[in-house]
Amino acid sequence: MICNKLSECAQQQFSGNSIARCSNNNSARCVASSDKRSEVMCSEKQKKYSLKNTMRNHIISYKMDGGIIVVDKSVPEGTCKCDYLYVTDGDNPYAILIELKGKNISHALCQIKESLCLFKDFLEQFPHVYGRIVVSAGAPDLRATPHYANLASVLKNTFGGNLKIFKEKELEKHPEKDTEL
Repeated sequence: MICNKLSECAQQQFSGNSIARCSNNNSARCVASSDKRSEVMCSEKQKKYSLKNTMRNHIISYKMDGGIIVVDKSVPEGTCKCDYLYVTDGDNPYAILIELKGKNISHALCQIKESLCLFKDFLEQFPHVYGRIVVSAGAPDLRATPHYANLASVLKNTFGGNLKIFKEKELEKHPEKDTEL
């Protein structure tokens, strides 16, 4: 099942209310966090991504795979989806699609792209949408490929954002590298 009430859920979360009714009866697994903490972090299989919340905006961290998107009769196994989605409110709201990956950057690009397509209507309400991929240290650099260039172009021209790929060790040593959203 793919959540069809993401906009409503985010509005409820930002206003401090609990979700009236979750469309996929999965709200406990969808929302990883929803508050104004100074750092929001997600992790999976020893990969992690952390966002410093210096403006102290309300940030909702949604678990996409197994939360917002659940494999069932309507969502076939193998559907490309990213791992997490961060959304913020405030004067300059934005969204970040996050994929925590081993070495298969090509598949990670597909997961970000498909998540953009699945939630295009929801994401279009944000002036900026960013893509972030965290990979193993040994992953190949695919930034020169058409696949990467196409997704980076869509994020920049359609969503006012950008695409960045980080090697996990690099991000651990220098978390400030992602300060330019």
